[in-house]
Formats: sequence, C-alpha cells, structure tokens
Amino acid sequence: MSQSAIIQKDVARAFSLRSKKLFYRANDQIYAIVGDNPDDGLISDVWFNHFDSQANFKAVLNYIVTLFEQGRYRYWLADLRFLASDFGPSEPWLVKELMPRFIRAGLAREAVVLPSSAVEAEGEDVYKTASLALQEIADGRVRGFTDIAHAKAWLFDGELPE
Repeated sequence: MSQSAIIQKDVARAFSLRSKKLFYRANDQIYAIVGDNPDDGLISDVWFNHFDSQANFKAVLNYIVTLFEQGRYRYWLADLRFLASDFGPSEPWLVKELMPRFIRAGLAREAVVLPSSAVEAEGEDVYKTASLALQEIADGRVRGFTDIAHAKAWLFDGELPE
C-alpha cells in the first residue's frame, strides 16, 4: 500500500508525511495512522471512523507521546476530520496526564484539523472550545483548522489566518 493511499492525500502532500504505524480495530479495519516527517520534526495522526474502545484511543496517543519523549519531534498534526468515535471519556486523562507529558517532551504546536462544522474560526484555540475539561490547559499551543494550508502555516511559522 502506498503512502498516499494510507495518509489522506492532502495531508501527505502538504506535510511530506510517511506512514509510521497503523492501528487496527478487532475487525482488522484501520482506525488510526501515525505518520511523520522527521526532517521537519512533525508527527501526525489521522483517524478513521471508530476506534472501538478508549484503550484503543489511548494506545495511539501514548505511542505519539513516546515518540515526542525521544526528542525528535516538536510539531503535531492531528487529522480528526473522519473520526466518528467520542473520546470524551478520556478527557481527564488527556488533561492531567497526556498533555503535560507532551509539553515536557517539547511540544511547540499542535494543529488539529476538524470538520468545518466543528471550527467556528480558523486558528481558534481548540482546547478552549473542544470541551470544558480541556479548558484547563488552554495555552495557545493547540489550534483548530479546517484548511490544511492554514494549519501548516500556523504549525511551522505561527501564522494565524486573518
């Protein structure tokens, strides 16, 4: 399977990503793909449909934070446009355990690409708007986008759309 067949073509092209690890549901369908571009210090996760359990959701993010802790990455692109599962039950874990690990590991910025109905304004702070639990750690490092070009400009250069 080619890289472009695995990672969404618009994301793969914009960020020169290669597939790193695939995550499978019990029925052998892919629910997440982690990709990277080590030259740019970028890791990505692309989600598809359902992930079956919060343990599956956490497995992907634990894998990514472990890569950050190895010191090779500073930027994170999360593509949630095709995610159909709810990760709400994992929010306390995200706030209290996961994001502090990412910050200690050197996360500079995370761009979250969401369906257009989920983002009111390009570049908004998704921790501020995504949920009450995540408001606790809103610090401007994580922004929501629907446009891949805007996500890229902010992720690498800190440029928010006007």
